[in-house]
Amino acid sequence: MLVAKKKRKENIAEYILYIYQVEDLIRAFRLDMNLIENQLVTNYGVDENTSKEITDWYSNLVIMMDKEGIREQGHLQFLVNLINDVNQIHLKLIETGIDGSYVSTYQAVAGLITELKQKNKEAKNDVDLAITAIYGFLLLKMQKKTISDETTEAIKRISRWLGLLSEMYKKYEDGDLEF
Repeated sequence: MLVAKKKRKENIAEYILYIYQVEDLIRAFRLDMNLIENQLVTNYGVDENTSKEITDWYSNLVIMMDKEGIREQGHLQFLVNLINDVNQIHLKLIETGIDGSYVSTYQAVAGLITELKQKNKEAKNDVDLAITAIYGFLLLKMQKKTISDETTEAIKRISRWLGLLSEMYKKYEDGDLEF
């Protein structure tokens, strides 16, 4: 919860990736709040009030995951909606050309995005594709799997684009970017 709040304010792509990781962590604990509280929340080393806030946050996520039927896989609806919102900002940035460096950064990864579309037919849009690719890459790294230099370079390029998009999204949310 503490990390999520900070990431939500600073970098929307990192926030989404973080919540993906939290969803998987909750699944690893089989959506069992007793396990989450005893093995996760207690390790935060925070005061009682903050500990209760963190427990409530996890509890709400568990309830949402259960109600939305994503106990085994999938993502929370609020994340799906957020990804769609970020993609709408992306499309407006491309359409208006309001920021030339954004357009050129995206054009530099457009071929990669097209390749990803062919591999992931379930993805809803460019941002969904990019987030899914980066999360998959991070999972492979955590599992200490061999990753080609070509894949690593592609993920770096996609990450740069998402980083810039996150900056633009923050500007939009703060009222510093209008279309």
